[in-house]
Amino acid sequence: MVATLSVCISCDGGTALADAVSEFHAVNRVDCMNVCTRPACLSVRDAGKMAYLFGDVSADMAQEVRALLGLYRDAETGEIEDARSLGSLRHCLIGRVPA
Repeated sequence: MVATLSVCISCDGGTALADAVSEFHAVNRVDCMNVCTRPACLSVRDAGKMAYLFGDVSADMAQEVRALLGLYRDAETGEIEDARSLGSLRHCLIGRVPA
């Protein structure tokens, strides 16, 4: 199964982030994710896996998002144990939701 990646395009930088990430992964462009104080934001989720929400993500971080998707794909439960390869994206985590 392929993870669902949603990007808020209402926030400043959201459309640019969605455009950058869509070069390597399908993006669900949403009008508001209610994380307006930390634009732009994105979420990653998949059936039976933990979901993640990130804020303060810019289009310049697209390759870090790509690395996130790889780690997420390989994590059976969605739990990413070592996020060091995500660079600055790992510091943008707002929260995770159990499956």
